[in-house]
Amino acid sequence: MSRLKLRREQIRRLSRNDPAAFRRWMVLDADKGRSFQKFMQPWQERDFAALDLAWSSLANRPPVYAGMRPDDRVLRRAYIERPRGHSKTSDMAMQIAWILLAAKEPVNGLAAAADRDQANLIYRAIRRLAELNSDLCDELVFVQHLVKNSETGSQLEVISSDVRSSWGALPDFVVCDELCHWEKPDLWYSLLSSAAKKPTCVLIVLTNAGVGRGWQWDVREHAQANDSWYFSSLAGPHAPWITEEWLTEQRALLPTPVFERLWLNEWQHSDGEFVSLVEAEACRDALLSRTETGVRGIRYVAAIDYAEKRDFTVGCVCHHDGTRIVVDRMDVVKPSPTRPTSVRWVEDWIEDIAASFPDVLFVIDEHQLVGTIQNIERCYPVKRFDFAAGKGNHRLAIRLRQLIVQKQVAWYPGCGDVSEQTNTIDSETLRDDLETELASLLLKQSDTGRLRIDHHRDGVHHDDRAFTLGAACLELSEHPTEPDHFSVTLPGVGGSFWW
Repeated sequence: MSRLKLRREQIRRLSRNDPAAFRRWMVLDADKGRSFQKFMQPWQERDFAALDLAWSSLANRPPVYAGMRPDDRVLRRAYIERPRGHSKTSDMAMQIAWILLAAKEPVNGLAAAADRDQANLIYRAIRRLAELNSDLCDELVFVQHLVKNSETGSQLEVISSDVRSSWGALPDFVVCDELCHWEKPDLWYSLLSSAAKKPTCVLIVLTNAGVGRGWQWDVREHAQANDSWYFSSLAGPHAPWITEEWLTEQRALLPTPVFERLWLNEWQHSDGEFVSLVEAEACRDALLSRTETGVRGIRYVAAIDYAEKRDFTVGCVCHHDGTRIVVDRMDVVKPSPTRPTSVRWVEDWIEDIAASFPDVLFVIDEHQLVGTIQNIERCYPVKRFDFAAGKGNHRLAIRLRQLIVQKQVAWYPGCGDVSEQTNTIDSETLRDDLETELASLLLKQSDTGRLRIDHHRDGVHHDDRAFTLGAACLELSEHPTEPDHFSVTLPGVGGSFWW
């Protein structure tokens, strides 16, 4: 056997016996030879060291690394709370890869998140680690939602909030990713009870700081108070790869409570407000008025949000005047229990806007009015708003808030007004317009880390005006001047055809 091959076999054997040695030989970039050990931070090392004995015990490997004794207490429960961008997923991938490779007997693990996309982040992190370190991870094979050791049969299954798939499980280790974003506790309860079935089962919670004092907070408080748990909460950004310029940009884009939760890792009492009423009212321009007809040569964007019974149906027309986005008109239909909003209203509105505003592009939620979209696409330019697993909503929320805070969007007085007189004697009026809606909205983070606009589920508040405004603003800000089509009006045919 050659000296090089002998050295590789020695490294392979040592890395199987010792999770710390395994990390020492892991590389992050095969071309540049960047080792994980070189870039590991002290807070990462503390969390690794706290769990190494539990992983070694599960693998039936003796604790051979320095400073650890066989009689040291094994902590098989861990709660690790870090700000965004602090390698929670990558560090867990390192530990999972080791246990799958090192366990002498087959072990079964579960990686759980609120949805499949989030859970798959761990799957992809393990796969990338294996690809970069093929000499040490060659036994790992990857199939859909499953990582498996081809020789021993040890495996990790990626699951989501389908609770039925977790009840009755008998795992050897469980990873709960971004617990603070799980909307319901059912999956947590099932996994917690499953972990209790085996005395050696390792249970780890990875999360960012959350919102409120619900069941996730109770889990956190139990972990912090119980000495059978390893508890770690990293206050503020510590990762050297997160620059001050990046934090400055995030601080400017996000409401203070959201920034504090995501990047400072501080628990919040409630979700962050989207914008304040003062910020929304500052975008009102008294010199503007509702516009009924457009001007040729100006590109207009019309966004529509349809709801039949409970929510508003809203149509909004905007254009970019070279310095800011201007709302030309906003039409709102408020349904009643006896008078739902008809699809015909949307169709009539589209025809009216197309006739009144030249060079107009319609932006419509691709999940609404599928039949209507197919029909109007034959006559008018239509762009379907693409949610793409929340990416569209994230871009919309960030862009609209930025435009409002920086006063780069403007609307006329009374825009979107559907205020009602609530007391005929005192003539009291409950204000309900675009500005009050914007001020009532919340900015929430999904389990995948993306942000979205939301509203209180009380039957009073809505987000339909904000959505249509945001969709129009997103299109105009991303494509401010040049339409990707031209129109030809055919004699004797209503409307225009677009390419």
